[in-house]
Amino acid sequence: MFPYIKINELQMNSVPGSSISFSANKGEIIGITGRNGCGKSSLAYYLAGLTKPETIGKVIINGYDPFSQLDESKLHRQCGIVYQNPKDGIVFESVGRDILFGPENMGLPVKNITKRAKFHMKKYDLARKQSRSYGSLSDGQQQRAALISVLITHPDLLILDEAFSMQSPNDASKYMDMIVKSARKRGQTVIVFSKMKSILEKTDIVYELADGKLREIDLDGMQYVNDYGRENISSENVSGGGDSPSLRIDTISRSSGNRETGISLHNVSYSYGDKALLNRLTLRFKTGSYYRITGTSGAGKTSLLKLIGGLLVPNEGEIFKGDNTKIGYVFQYPEDGFVENTVLDDVMFGPISDGIDKSKARTMAQSVLDFVGLKKHLWDKSPLHLSMGEQKLAALAGAMALNPDFLLLDEPFVGLDKHSAKHIADIIAALSEEGKCVITVE
Repeated sequence: MFPYIKINELQMNSVPGSSISFSANKGEIIGITGRNGCGKSSLAYYLAGLTKPETIGKVIINGYDPFSQLDESKLHRQCGIVYQNPKDGIVFESVGRDILFGPENMGLPVKNITKRAKFHMKKYDLARKQSRSYGSLSDGQQQRAALISVLITHPDLLILDEAFSMQSPNDASKYMDMIVKSARKRGQTVIVFSKMKSILEKTDIVYELADGKLREIDLDGMQYVNDYGRENISSENVSGGGDSPSLRIDTISRSSGNRETGISLHNVSYSYGDKALLNRLTLRFKTGSYYRITGTSGAGKTSLLKLIGGLLVPNEGEIFKGDNTKIGYVFQYPEDGFVENTVLDDVMFGPISDGIDKSKARTMAQSVLDFVGLKKHLWDKSPLHLSMGEQKLAALAGAMALNPDFLLLDEPFVGLDKHSAKHIADIIAALSEEGKCVITVE
């Protein structure tokens, strides 16, 4: 009996020197983990037939070889992939319309897929979001909508590329349980790429991708596998304020000098469409401190951060900033903030826009890239071609190159291995100890 999946010495273009070999039987639940930048997403694309092997016989899925154009189209019909960034799969702005697009495009009966969509929307806590726009959803809700759009096609092979990174550990565990239960019932093969131990421990077998090779591992003792990819931080509760009990703001004072208020919100309210997200918040953010905004999915964490950064305007209330206050902002999905074709040029963009000459801006950019620890061989690459962890370091460098008084980071630890998350946490600590204010959404 031939294995359902057979990969034979696959050399991935994005990972020099790689040679991937492994096999899996029909109905297996497989976990694949590894450090940021090791090539997990690249491997997911080969498995889904989105990237074509250079030669025949390197990837075989249920007898189909994606090297063949004919087999490639057949593979696409039986394989479903959920991307790490849910926005990569969005076609229509309407949640309900977008969810139905994939199965409609495959020619599945409208009556069947509508029934499946309704069932899964309720199952994955999105029952009331069908008529909403994607922009009105939280990132965690967008991830679940992207998951539903694939699940309702009933793929034989389900590939999940960090599909739970925006969920709380409890929710991620709950959703993975539902996927495993359904897969067992239908004989579906599932390959889940993740760094969350609570996800990986539900699989039949776990592989680590490192140095261009796959090897079976035991989860115990894995240094970089960690729910949320970050250490727990104990801190003093400040208050979410107003009528937003699902928001929490914790503060960690870092600098020993004079801590002055640099940004303050007074009775600030914000609504998205007909949904009130934030109501009469009064908050103060001081220099030399590290603030963490936490809360449930859809509570308004990102909206609050954008209000602080001036990217959104409150419906009511006022936001005060000190004279000449400079703010650096890093988006949850770093690619949303990239503006140049190479990493180095992108980091130089801010200083040049501030009137600094190109030569000095280059020196500043190189210095800050060294500081955040992004490897030099990546500086001339497109930031869009980096791994998630590398993109976050590049975006952080771009914000720091402005020498901001306030650094705002939206979910800086999501999708990172434990080593990378600790590295960013150390950078945050160093910046706040220098007297800067760092505010993160987590």
